[in-house]
Amino acid sequence: MNVLGLIAVDVGGHPSACVLRDGRLVAFAEEERFVRVKQALGYFPSRALRFCLDEAKMDLKDVDLIAFGWDATAYRWRFPLFLARSVVSQRLSGRRSRPRLRAPGRPSLGSAVLGGVRSLVAFQPRTLTEGIVLGLRDAGFGGGPVPPIVFIRHHLAHAASAYYCSGFDESAILVFDGHGEENATTVFRGEGRRIVRLKEINIPHSLGWYYSAFTEFLGWNPNEGEVKLMGLAPFGERDPEAEALVRDVLQLTEDGYRVDADYLFYGRRSYGKFFSDAVVERLGPPRGRDEPLTDRHRAIARAVQDRLEEAGVHLAGLATRLAGSRRLCLAGGVALNCKMNGEIHRRGVAEEIFIQPLAYDGGVSLGAAQVVAAEKGDDPRFEMDHLYWGPSYGDDEIEAVLRSSRAAYRRSPRVGHEAARMIAAGKIVGWFQGRMEGGPRALGGRSILADPRRPEMKDLVNDRVKFRESWRPFALSILEEHFADYVKQPARSPFMIMAFDVAEARRRDIPSAMHSADQTTRPQTVSRKTNPLYWELIDCFRSLTGVPGVLNTSFNVKDEPIVCTPRDAVRCFYGTGMDSLVIGGFILDKPA
Repeated sequence: MNVLGLIAVDVGGHPSACVLRDGRLVAFAEEERFVRVKQALGYFPSRALRFCLDEAKMDLKDVDLIAFGWDATAYRWRFPLFLARSVVSQRLSGRRSRPRLRAPGRPSLGSAVLGGVRSLVAFQPRTLTEGIVLGLRDAGFGGGPVPPIVFIRHHLAHAASAYYCSGFDESAILVFDGHGEENATTVFRGEGRRIVRLKEINIPHSLGWYYSAFTEFLGWNPNEGEVKLMGLAPFGERDPEAEALVRDVLQLTEDGYRVDADYLFYGRRSYGKFFSDAVVERLGPPRGRDEPLTDRHRAIARAVQDRLEEAGVHLAGLATRLAGSRRLCLAGGVALNCKMNGEIHRRGVAEEIFIQPLAYDGGVSLGAAQVVAAEKGDDPRFEMDHLYWGPSYGDDEIEAVLRSSRAAYRRSPRVGHEAARMIAAGKIVGWFQGRMEGGPRALGGRSILADPRRPEMKDLVNDRVKFRESWRPFALSILEEHFADYVKQPARSPFMIMAFDVAEARRRDIPSAMHSADQTTRPQTVSRKTNPLYWELIDCFRSLTGVPGVLNTSFNVKDEPIVCTPRDAVRCFYGTGMDSLVIGGFILDKPA
């Protein structure tokens, strides 16, 4: 059976597509890479699905079913009833009695309800179906019938994307994000091809909303700047006032947790969309977008992150107990928090953990397709060991772009060895090879590489290439054979989605590829099997320097998606301070 997986049409950001043939993943891509708009909010994944079908050598008529990772059928009756109960419950729970700031702003509760009512219209089955059909027509699939569309519950799609890709034959599954339909956190058990729902915690009790609220409070865009909050947190000192606030906002309970929504959407909001005036009463004014970071901001970030880690460990333990398993799968946007993931691992909550690297909404197209495939008798399970499911370009295509760009280039029969020598000599190198990786992390397909031994390299790459804050850390790509020598409590980590403490004796080897405040690194273990050319580069660097890893960051600049095509790579190379570009079998060097 051929299944086309989609997520799009006003259901969050990260529109994406994938194709499964007889349960096997053939291609996956995100629309942002093709349209060059970060997250591609509001876009239909027309280019992504066109690529996926071309890669599978299919047309739309060859697709048996379209799987969509949002349950539109919930908006007929289930979600309206839930919304009504939620509003009544919030009203009956009573309001705080202490005085409140009464600056003009969004009314308490009312605007949150209005948002829910709007979703009742936008997410109706007929409305979403129409959007998908029109998107397919606009994508060039004008003739012939559209395959049947199957709507899949959002958290089930997340759960499937993790469990079916884990290689486990049974596992607890924990999904947490902003929300999917009414669900904010869900626990499942996977066994064989079956996934069974065990527990759900519903909106407004959302860990994703909690974290986004403080992301906005600290002056960054919610649903985008969370990675900055996570990176800033280790620089903060403990602050009793901030810690008391986050404990009040995010309360851990025996059966899970609750979020006091009066601090978020249900409170009066005069300063932001995601946090209420109650936060300002406790913490003072929010940070302005261009305001310098202070110790106060760092302390708030630390308190917010620490509380999320406590909640993550608590929920992971609850999930394994409910499922009766010592294995754990994680998915949902909250599972992108690599520091939280590292804490769950360090605490020994589970013996084996798989975190879906496409944990955010972009991965829901894959999970939805896997759910449909399993329901129709295919077996979608496999052990995900790489994310190279995107477009690739041959040397003829690359050279045509280089010629049309009038770029000076040379051909090399040993690009891996040459790149390693350039990195060891202190150059910042763009690396464009093979199929594009999916997800938010560069994994050696579309990467910018540098020498992790040089303490100044972090600042150089941030300033000259990425054009972002100097304190932002970088990740490490390391040969899997040497990984255990460099971190404490090593575990399989091919996707840069878990933070590890760097061994004391190795910190001097990789100062620019670990967090300077807490000495952790977010590694990609590189396998000779899954990416032999990238493995060869790092092994050559090891032979030159004695260090079996390189600094790796995504091939893009701030506020842009990772590059997709050779032309994207050339444009980014000449628009930044990279020294060299290794693209296919060719090398471009800038004058010294």
